[in-house]
Amino acid sequence: MSFGENLISLRKQMGWSQDDLANNLNLSRQAISKWENDTSKPDIDNVKKISKIFSVTIDDLLNNEVPKEKAVALDVKKEEKKERTITIVKLMIIAVIVLYVISVIYKFASLLIIVNGVQKYANLSNYHYVITTYDENGLAEKEECWFKDGVSKTENVKFENDEIIENVCTFIDFNKNEGYIEDNVLSIKTDLDLNLYKTTHIGFETGNQLYSKFPIEIRSENIKSSILEMFIINGINLNNDGKYINIKVMNSNIILDDKTLMPVACFSIKERDSKVTNVCYDVELGSVNKI
Repeated sequence: MSFGENLISLRKQMGWSQDDLANNLNLSRQAISKWENDTSKPDIDNVKKISKIFSVTIDDLLNNEVPKEKAVALDVKKEEKKERTITIVKLMIIAVIVLYVISVIYKFASLLIIVNGVQKYANLSNYHYVITTYDENGLAEKEECWFKDGVSKTENVKFENDEIIENVCTFIDFNKNEGYIEDNVLSIKTDLDLNLYKTTHIGFETGNQLYSKFPIEIRSENIKSSILEMFIINGINLNNDGKYINIKVMNSNIILDDKTLMPVACFSIKERDSKVTNVCYDVELGSVNKI
């Protein structure tokens, strides 16, 4: 076989067109066509390049028929390279899917633990909490509550420019079904209609007052069924640094104590006026001796 015939055979075994071979040699298609028609011969540099590209000796390329085993080897080498590439791509896709599933399962399980941990405080009989709210002007509101065995005392104080503008104390004895509200700024004391109060404060006599003050994203009744959806759509981000658990949900950033799962702070952005609000929680369980 001539050089041109050998070149045609090798090129077709690779599945290349004349343009493909020309591109690999940085030559024109016309030059390849002339070689294959044996109307011209390549110089020694191009012969070496062709020999290297097709893994054949120069002697076989110029003077002899290309060995069939060489042709087979070239074809096998091409297929093996293709299969390796496909395998690597498949493994990369599988790895990404596995990592994503592990991440979803971890966050889902972690949030379920937190929800269950918070819910166990829903029926407390003895606690004291202080909730302070700060905005860009400083201290905005402070709520402090003492609760023991069905008796509660709650003091709400509102501030404006560090001055107290409202100070209301609510005392309730759920055992005796009586209570009162006292305005310490206006010096007004009013008996409380406890039956009416209970219609809007369900379960407060069993400790749900503390539970109701938890961040809304944590105490949501349907959070168990919507956690996964919230994680995917709204991007819940859970981080545990060993002391605190940080949860980011939409516009809120909630921090829980790692051991008690009680809220420590909640940062949120009010969408209406774009103000940042910082809510700090200080909770003590079993700490109230008398009210």
